[in-house]
Amino acid sequence: MSVKTDTEQATHTLEPLTRGHKKKQRTRQGLLDAALRLFARKDVFETGLLELAEEAAVSTGTIYNYFRTREEVVEAVGIAMASEFSESISGLSAGVENGAQRIAIGVRLFILRAIADPNWASALVRIVHFDKGLRSTLAMHVQADLRTGAEQGHLSFIDESIALDLVIACATAGMRSAVEGRTVEQHDEKVAEMVLKGLGASPVKAKKLASLPLPQPNE
Repeated sequence: MSVKTDTEQATHTLEPLTRGHKKKQRTRQGLLDAALRLFARKDVFETGLLELAEEAAVSTGTIYNYFRTREEVVEAVGIAMASEFSESISGLSAGVENGAQRIAIGVRLFILRAIADPNWASALVRIVHFDKGLRSTLAMHVQADLRTGAEQGHLSFIDESIALDLVIACATAGMRSAVEGRTVEQHDEKVAEMVLKGLGASPVKAKKLASLPLPQPNE
């Protein structure tokens, strides 16, 4: 009988764990996807774990292996949504030095995503009013741009936390308008322009920054 080397034994030991880990990741992602579909249709408070199990086509016991409460599900979905799209926006804006312009880019891209994907937007809008984790994730990405814009002299506001609330509230309201079919011509640019004005940018500067071409991938 041949004896396995230490490397072979380690590989043999790790392989089942790796497969199991990947399966758990797939199951968890499936639950998050199902929750996203539910939150797009119903208010967060109306959605329970039993309904999530039915939507995801799994047993209730399976859900409890990943989440204990509805609040845990909401937090996980919200943070995943905000992180994924905010990081995408940050990547697109990496070459933009103007903090005020980066804020305008973020607001516009969230609204344009809402226009293109109403279900995604509907879920995010429902969650953002319920989950502190999602708001904190969004705020983290906006905060640095606010500070940079103020340091550069493009923005002027009396309180950073209020400025954060203004950006997030206006962006999500713009998304809600898109979901409800109440957009106007150049909706994304107009919301971004008004946000910048609210943050202390001059009318001329706000209009200019809000109407600049959006950065494109791989530019």
